[in-house]
Amino acid sequence: MELDPAEIGRVARAWDEQHLEVTAAGHQIGGASSRGFTSSVSGTAARFAAGWGRSAEALGEACENRADSMRTSVRLALEADGAARADLDAVLSTLAERR
Repeated sequence: MELDPAEIGRVARAWDEQHLEVTAAGHQIGGASSRGFTSSVSGTAARFAAGWGRSAEALGEACENRADSMRTSVRLALEADGAARADLDAVLSTLAERR
């Protein structure tokens, strides 16, 4: 398996941007005014906006979690590569001729 840390970093940053944009939209939706609606629907409109605002904020959080998971995956893969290299060096050092 091959990982390109730079490319994964770029994609993770794009997910971070989505997090910011979707979370901001969620705040705007959730804070939308129900003014202009008649009293018979203003409560429903406010609950609708609040519910969609929470949904958008949850999606924003999922975007951030995805970005964090991508960075964690790269870090773990690089740590595993380093550990494998150390193990290989240890094996190779036992195969070297000693004089």
